[in-house]
Amino acid sequence: MPLLTAVLREHGWPVTAFDLSATHLRWLLTAETVAGLCERYDRADRLGLDPAAVDEARLLLPSVCDGIETAWATVHDTAGLRDHATFGRAARTIGNALVCHSAAFAGFHCDLRSNRQHYNERSSTSVLAATRDPDRNPYRWAFETLLPPRLSDPELGMVGVSVSADTQLIPAMTVAALVRQHRPDLRIVMGGNYITRIAGRWRGRHPFFDLVDDFVLYEGEDAIVALCENLFEGGTHPVPGRSSLSPDGRLSFAPARDVDLATLPAPDFDDYDLDSYLAPGPVLPVLASRSCAWDCAFCSIPFASNRYRHRDAAAVVDEMQYLARRHGSTSFMFVDEILTQRTLREVSAELVRRDAGLRWYGETRFSAGLDDTLARRLHESGCRRLDLGLESYNQRVLDLMRKGIRIEHVKPNVDALLGAGVPVHLFCITGFPGETAEEARRTAEFAEQTLRRSRDEFGLPYSTSVNGPFILDVLSPVGRDPERFGVTVLHPGPDEDLALSADYIAFSGLSGSKAARLAAEADALPDTGRAAPLQHRGLIGESEEYAFLRCVLDTGVPAGRSPAEPAVFTPAPGVPLRLADGVTWRVSADGSTVGLYAAAADSILRLPRRWAGLLSGLDEGVAFDDRDDGDDVLEVLCTLWTFGFLADARRHATPLPAGPVPGLRVRTAPGWRETVDPDTGRARMTSMVTGSEVVLNVHAFLLWLDHAGDGQPAAADWGAVTDMIRAELLQASRRGLPRTNEEASSVEAGREGA
Repeated sequence: MPLLTAVLREHGWPVTAFDLSATHLRWLLTAETVAGLCERYDRADRLGLDPAAVDEARLLLPSVCDGIETAWATVHDTAGLRDHATFGRAARTIGNALVCHSAAFAGFHCDLRSNRQHYNERSSTSVLAATRDPDRNPYRWAFETLLPPRLSDPELGMVGVSVSADTQLIPAMTVAALVRQHRPDLRIVMGGNYITRIAGRWRGRHPFFDLVDDFVLYEGEDAIVALCENLFEGGTHPVPGRSSLSPDGRLSFAPARDVDLATLPAPDFDDYDLDSYLAPGPVLPVLASRSCAWDCAFCSIPFASNRYRHRDAAAVVDEMQYLARRHGSTSFMFVDEILTQRTLREVSAELVRRDAGLRWYGETRFSAGLDDTLARRLHESGCRRLDLGLESYNQRVLDLMRKGIRIEHVKPNVDALLGAGVPVHLFCITGFPGETAEEARRTAEFAEQTLRRSRDEFGLPYSTSVNGPFILDVLSPVGRDPERFGVTVLHPGPDEDLALSADYIAFSGLSGSKAARLAAEADALPDTGRAAPLQHRGLIGESEEYAFLRCVLDTGVPAGRSPAEPAVFTPAPGVPLRLADGVTWRVSADGSTVGLYAAAADSILRLPRRWAGLLSGLDEGVAFDDRDDGDDVLEVLCTLWTFGFLADARRHATPLPAGPVPGLRVRTAPGWRETVDPDTGRARMTSMVTGSEVVLNVHAFLLWLDHAGDGQPAAADWGAVTDMIRAELLQASRRGLPRTNEEASSVEAGREGA
């Protein structure tokens, strides 16, 4: 959009650019908007909202409203990246705000990584229904407030909408519907990569033409100028890539045309509030080439773009320096589909020659020429991250993928970059047709080894990786010629006419479901000291921009959630127990449970309704008497203590003994969900309270199951039991046994050390 803006202005057209995505997100993340969700919660039955989600949101609302403005400021400040604890709190608050929004619409979930809703973007009928429904389409609900003021200018003649991904289709068509409603006189044109992918398959009039006048496929710079000249000056030039309806309702399509990259002006960001994005940036996009020079079997980029072209390196650096001066940013992301070795060499040499002082990152591929010399030059030029399409660490699979890279280049390339101080990001694919489980695990092991070596051997904690299952893109070579790649495509039905991916059956190798399990297993399995996104909210997470900026600023990376010290809950008789500061609780709408939220730990816990009285007492302080209070009270108090809901938690703890002792009770902590791999017997344990994840081997998992009730573990198992207490999978308590002086001294020493 900044490029289209610049081109139109260069040709004398008055144009205003508006990033509705950024405006929408900022509007969502305000205390006023979040607090206003209560009106929807109050109508939960009529709106069909999930009662459990609404109960959870009501628990989160007070802390979100209190902290959202501070959180917004934190993520825009470089100091926030350096202060990991402060940034973590801000990320939790923003994530929880989006949980509150998710609860306000039936079938809706959004965080800063994903977005799904009641309506299906793979169906034209569903998309059009969404545009008319403010009750179940959160974009209609929001845009009715945000969009009309932008349409009030009487001189306005055309509205253009860019759609780059499937998750933007329903918002984009909702925009078109509202423009039609408020300004039926306006011409509406829609383009972008995703439009090219879906509209390029139409062979007749599509119902989206009820809301949109013109769809522009492929590149838009020449097209948008020609369209304006034709509409407003009576021009007759063909509009490259234009898909429109003739007066008799027939679909016509004008051939696309390559844009001459040498003639393009610098992108125009003047209309954008560059401080409004969720990063202490901005990190500005820059383009050195278009399309991709390769034709990998799993990818549809060549289908959705014109031929590969690259820009002169001097022009690229001119643009970077101009944007740096104009907007005060020295950080850039190359948005090329691929940075070829020629581009890397020429652009890095030009940046070094000018001593530009800029920092940048982008995506490239493994090759013989990516050696120590080039890696040092890249770092000298300001490169602080390179994304690489590893896909597989098996030559046979790479050949099946038509990647055109040799596995013997992979490790030397990685070593050269890390040795030069450039962190890497590895893209991995699990389950390409024909790949075996052994080959998939080899890739995962190499990626894990690379991240470990980056951190421990090269002192670069900023390298990352992602591993996802193979998705069959119907426009990719596999989708267009499935038999050649050993698959049968299970084409979506007519009700999913916009679908760009499809299920499949592979003739050999991994099935799709097995590939998904292996990819989840390989994608940075956490250990007991690392945190995962909580189940009740989404995090900002370490996006590529954050990983890049952390390296630029050398902030280090946030530590995971620290494991608990293995201890025993031993409430002292007569000493009042109180809820920790910031803990809120409320009875669920159906009256069956009571939910608690601890803002400091960002933990949610649900208890049976019968414990509401105990919680009321804990608001003021309740003394536990082990002579009168039942065992079930002790269990509830132990759970509250374990997960951080009690004040002065260390006061009620004693160190875990070296082995089982009489009176010690060990039982499974509540709120853990297990997913067992049928092949290995390993269990991935996810805490619904803290979000932490632990992977247990068969022996440990069986041991955990053995303690579903109270038990005394065997002496031989005590080491494993201690580890599981540290990870909060198990919890230990005792009563009726006074603390020894030695234990009391140990607790005091631990408190002072902390």
